[in-house]
Amino acid sequence: MSNNGHEETENDDSISSELRCQYRQLMFETKEKRTEYVRPESTGLISTLDRVNELFTKVKNPREAAFDSGVLKLASELGSEQATNLQTNLTVFDPKVFCEKLVTFMGGRCNESRKRDLDWSKLGKVAVTMFNKTPKLDFIYGPLAMEPIIKHRASRERIIQKKPSESEKKKPHQLKQEEQEESTTKEVQRVFKAIYKLTDPEYGPYKHVSFYEFITDPNSFSATIENMFHLSFLVKDGKVRLYVDDEGYPVVRINANPDAVTNTPSVTRKLNPSQVVINITMQKWQDLINQFNITSPMIPRKSSETGTSRDT
Repeated sequence: MSNNGHEETENDDSISSELRCQYRQLMFETKEKRTEYVRPESTGLISTLDRVNELFTKVKNPREAAFDSGVLKLASELGSEQATNLQTNLTVFDPKVFCEKLVTFMGGRCNESRKRDLDWSKLGKVAVTMFNKTPKLDFIYGPLAMEPIIKHRASRERIIQKKPSESEKKKPHQLKQEEQEESTTKEVQRVFKAIYKLTDPEYGPYKHVSFYEFITDPNSFSATIENMFHLSFLVKDGKVRLYVDDEGYPVVRINANPDAVTNTPSVTRKLNPSQVVINITMQKWQDLINQFNITSPMIPRKSSETGTSRDT
């Protein structure tokens, strides 16, 4: 049995060797006829594929299968080139034939004996359906005579802005500062007149008045702060005296010592040195009104504030 098996193995090797030889021969022939096979009218690739299918029936080992795939790959490349060379423009436009058909359509076919005019309107009715744009109206002899429109540009003069001088720059600021100082001086005088009427040593009804009752305006918190601010100028200049009475409350009155008042505020402050810091909040303002039962202000309000509502 060992001899029979050895003989079968030798037969298979000889068949495989012959099969590989046939694949090599087929691949060589296909490459040699490459130019012929890629022509559109050639059928050489069909014969090659038939031959490959016939050899594949005998393939049993991977080596022969590799040769089979190599031949199929070559055949697919040649088939792609053959498809590229195919001509798809089977219908060729012939201008001469088109003109003859066009003349016949417009009724202009004629023979040697008689001639007929072409019916262009018939062609126009068919062609107009291919265009969506409305044909424009034009003159036969060209456009009408038109004069060109000349645009006149208005000349603009360049405005040069004059820069203000140094004196002109300072004038608005100086006027504003002077007006502010003048307004503050008037308010200080208004407060001085009010306390003078109340505490004048000869004609005033009181020897002194409570500081809080004097500055508090029950109708306006902001007016109360302004009264205290303007009164501070009179105390600073020595025209009004601020001190504490026997009960421990701050009071104010006109300064009865005329020698303590000079024309120079700095000298007056040296003769009567005093400095007091007072803080009034909205709640404290309400408490002062209730504690001293204040119903009307001692300092007359400004004419611009007359009739205004109470601060909230």
